[in-house]
Amino acid sequence: MAKGLLNLWMLKIISEGEVSGYDIIKKVGKLTGKKPSTGSVYPLLKTMESKGWIIGKNIGNKTLYSITNEGKEVVEGHGELKDYYSEKIHESICLAHETFDDLHLAFSNNREILAPLAEEISLLLSEGVSKDEIVKIIQNTMKKLKKLKKGDEK
Repeated sequence: MAKGLLNLWMLKIISEGEVSGYDIIKKVGKLTGKKPSTGSVYPLLKTMESKGWIIGKNIGNKTLYSITNEGKEVVEGHGELKDYYSEKIHESICLAHETFDDLHLAFSNNREILAPLAEEISLLLSEGVSKDEIVKIIQNTMKKLKKLKKGDEK
């Protein structure tokens, strides 16, 4: 299971109400069909706690985690970025589909390019990198890619 995605799923689950580490494991398992290991979940909880995204409070023999305002900002930031790129990708696909009947093949045949990009963006967001910084890098990359199309590689 990808660490960046697990981090975001966990933070999203915690944002919905107080939960224990075991509750998180069960909910992630239900969402994804695969339960994460305790060796993955508990270190991430400690990292999120040290970043100030969550607070753990001991009740009896378990710890219940709740989200902080900083953690809510991370969740909201990821949602806004996801919505923005989903909308842009959808618009691009619709326009391209109108232009090229077989474009869907280009996207499905290039998952090995697109999937790692989406994974890296999720990981960066889960680590608190600002979406504005990510957008700037993507915009610079798009300029370079357009130069490749024109045959000007520099």
